[in-house]
Amino acid sequence: MPVHLIRHATLRQLQVFEAIVRLGSFTRAAEELFLTQPTVSMHIRKMSEAMGLPLFEHVGRNVKPTEAGLELYEACRKMFETLANLEMKMADLK
Repeated sequence: MPVHLIRHATLRQLQVFEAIVRLGSFTRAAEELFLTQPTVSMHIRKMSEAMGLPLFEHVGRNVKPTEAGLELYEACRKMFETLANLEMKMADLK
């Protein structure tokens, strides 16, 4: 079991990370998630520390994921899809 990530990464950090990759901007992710830009930056800094690798590189005013960031993005998409399916199943059970 991936103990290190479970202890050091939160679902909220993963949600913030996914939004940044999808939108290409810390600012746009902050707006979508109703967070401040410094809060988004803090989440990403902590996520990068947990991974031990940089997750983004700056390209002008935008950001793009590094190779590690792309791997994390794919994992996030799968996790969020699984959680959405679980949510639907739980709703059906109610």
